[in-house]
Amino acid sequence: MKVPQILATFLIAIVGGLIFQFLRIPLPWMLGPLTATIIYHNATGGRACWRVELRNLGLIVIGYSMGRTVSLETTRDILANLPLMFGVTLLTVAFCVGIGYVTHRWGGVSLASGILGSIPGGLAQMVLLTEEIADADVTVVTFLQMTRVLTVVFSVPFIAAKGIGPMHTVLPDPVVAVEPYTLLSALPAILAAPLGAWLASLIHLPLPCLLGPFFATAAAVLIWGPAIPVPPPLMNLAMLFFGTYFGTIITMESLKKLGKVFPYAVGGTAALLVFTYLIGFALTFLTPATLLTSFLSTAPGGLSEVGVIGLALNADVAFIMAYQLFRLFSILLVVPPLLRWRFKLKS
Repeated sequence: MKVPQILATFLIAIVGGLIFQFLRIPLPWMLGPLTATIIYHNATGGRACWRVELRNLGLIVIGYSMGRTVSLETTRDILANLPLMFGVTLLTVAFCVGIGYVTHRWGGVSLASGILGSIPGGLAQMVLLTEEIADADVTVVTFLQMTRVLTVVFSVPFIAAKGIGPMHTVLPDPVVAVEPYTLLSALPAILAAPLGAWLASLIHLPLPCLLGPFFATAAAVLIWGPAIPVPPPLMNLAMLFFGTYFGTIITMESLKKLGKVFPYAVGGTAALLVFTYLIGFALTFLTPATLLTSFLSTAPGGLSEVGVIGLALNADVAFIMAYQLFRLFSILLVVPPLLRWRFKLKS
């Protein structure tokens, strides 16, 4: 193990995260380390070094954090709206595949890269899938997903608040409620996350270190009650572990080829926002949800970002989370096998 190189890479990643946090760039502890590591790795001729085990540790923490958002309320909402959720997800994925094909056809990237870069299944998750698909370029997928995330994070709050939301935001009560967590009550969910990762690896579940902890933590929450939130420093560290890993495998040679792709990345995201807005508008006739709630339910988030926006604008957050969670995990469970079937796997 190259301990000095790993420590140097870790320090560079921390600097990148601090800079992005200071500049208030979205997802600073993933995008900052990723960007800093790319620069360091290519400037030093490949001296950056990271371990896949560190990446997997980060994924377990992220999976736990996502799993603890599941509740009986979101489960009931998912079951009640299952047919609509399936239809919305199917339409969204089909539209994104079309965007991916256009990016492939005129942007000069592989079809696998175009599709993986266009589907809103989460930046981390889609980039992770490129390791399993032979025809996918991690640099292209990361670039397309980063462009989508940045565009969405900046535009969705503006559209929601200024376009279809209330004239003022409704912020949560500033009084902080003390949740009745104890080590004993939190222990099942904490132990479930690594156990879920291990079991998911045994049964060859896609993205085992992410989906395993998610499902195991969600089950623990539904059986034993709420799980302790991940402390912000630990979540930042998990995102750093993940971003740093991918920063070591992206080359400047590949980035130089992406100038032609940029217009398609921005244009595809804009088209997707319009498309999901129209779907959200249609949902107002099929459900009791307001246009604001429906749009945030279908918007190509950031799950956490969309949830926070909904909370600030007094939308139905449970409804939003139900749709977003269903789409996210439908994509994560269905898309990988389809891509493995359609494209050759890496040996």
